[in-house]
Amino acid sequence: MRTGVYTPKKWTPREFKDISNKWQVFMQEIDGWNALFLENHDWGRSVSRFLSEKPESRTVGAKMLATFIGFQSGTLFVYQGQELGLANMPKSWPLEKYKDVETINYYKQLLDDDAPQSVLDLAMREIRKKARDHARLPFQWDSSCFAGFSTVRPWMDVNDDYREWNAAAQVNDPLSVFSYWRSILDLRRTYKDVLIYGKFELVHSSHEDVCAYQRTFGSDVALVVTSFNDSRISWIVPQKFLGPGKFLLSNYAAVSPLVAEIVLRPYEAFMYLLSN
Repeated sequence: MRTGVYTPKKWTPREFKDISNKWQVFMQEIDGWNALFLENHDWGRSVSRFLSEKPESRTVGAKMLATFIGFQSGTLFVYQGQELGLANMPKSWPLEKYKDVETINYYKQLLDDDAPQSVLDLAMREIRKKARDHARLPFQWDSSCFAGFSTVRPWMDVNDDYREWNAAAQVNDPLSVFSYWRSILDLRRTYKDVLIYGKFELVHSSHEDVCAYQRTFGSDVALVVTSFNDSRISWIVPQKFLGPGKFLLSNYAAVSPLVAEIVLRPYEAFMYLLSN
C-alpha cells in the first residue's frame, strides 16, 4: 500500500501518554507553553480514532478523553463537536459520500494501480477512521431536519446519529458530554495554579492501559487517572495519593473510595485533589 496519512498504524495507550509526557515535560523545562488538542478540521473524531466501537461506551469514553487532555498544561483547544462527543461518519457510508480531494484521489490512485481488493478494503478502513471529512460534517445543532444546520440540503450529508447526538439534547443535561466539558473548564479556572501551571509528572508510566499523571503546585497535588481499556482493569494506587482528599470530577456517577488497589470501569476517569 502507498505510504502516507492512510498507512495503517496501530496505536497504544502507552504510546499516547508517552507523547503527551514528552511535550508536557519539555515545555516545563524550557518555560514554554503547549497547545492542547485531540481534534481539528484535518482528522477524524477522537471517540472514533481512539476508542472502541461499542455504542454504550461513547459517552463515558468521550468524557475520559476530555479528562486526559483537559487537565494538562497549556492552552486547550476544543474543536467544534468535540464537546458533544461527535463521532465519525457511519462506516456504512460509501466513498461517494466523501468530499475531500485528498481522500478521493488516494483511493482513485489505488484503483489506477490495480490494487487487489484486500488493499482497497484496508484503505477504506483507514479512510473511515482518519479522513478529514469526518470533522467537516454539518454541525449537529438539534434533531430537526438537517440537524438544524440549514433549511436546505447542505454540501454533504448530516451524520445519521444527529437525532440523538446534538447540542440541544446536551446543553441542559447535567450528565452529558457537554456538561462534563463545562465542568473541566470550570475546574481549570478554579484551580488554575495546580491544574494549569502545576508541575506535570506521569504516574506508573509503564502501565499499558492506564494513563495517570499528577499536577503539583506548592503543597497542592492533583491526581488525574484515565483508563483507555473498554473492560474492567485493576490499578494499584501509589501510597502517596492515599491521604485525605476529594474527587472533583468523575465520568461515572458513583465513585469508590481511593484505596491501595481499585478496579477501573471501562474508560473510567477521575480527578482527585489531595487535601493540604
